Amino acid sequence: MPSNRSMLDGFKRDLGGSLLIFFLMLAFWLVVSNSVHWQHILTGVIIAFITTLLWNQITSKEVGKTRITVRQVYLFILYFICLVWEIIKANFVVAGIVLNPKLPISPGVIMMKLDLKKDLTRVLFVNSITLTPGTVTVDLEGDRLIVHGITKEHIEGLPDWYLLKMAKELEESGD
Repeated sequence: MPSNRSMLDGFKRDLGGSLLIFFLMLAFWLVVSNSVHWQHILTGVIIAFITTLLWNQITSKEVGKTRITVRQVYLFILYFICLVWEIIKANFVVAGIVLNPKLPISPGVIMMKLDLKKDLTRVLFVNSITLTPGTVTVDLEGDRLIVHGITKEHIEGLPDWYLLKMAKELEESGD
């Protein structure tokens, strides 16, 4: 087990990234615990700190520092709002399919090339597909993405989906 000194070196190496992970984990904990009692907050701080230490150990070989720009924050918030809207729309479409007595499903699979280079934006986009009802990401290997849809119409427009374009813009805004 590494010493405490080496575990804390990750904070020095990438303070911005460490603080980002810490506050994201703490916010997630507070939402999940659904309480602002001091014991929940203290537990959240401890868990977020330990998670951040472990994250730093995992990413210790990365040389770049995390840079967060105002444009990235704006694009991420916009992406999140659009994703929520797509999830709401897809819920109604899937409910209509399921409630239709004829059950008009036509399952399909699409394989496409994913042009996103950074792992974080790739994971963001792939999880956005899976979070949207009616579609699920089957595999992501290299730049190849396989998606299953409840109907062929669900997946045909995926290569031109505006969320993919937004993810590319988000990725490019970090350079």
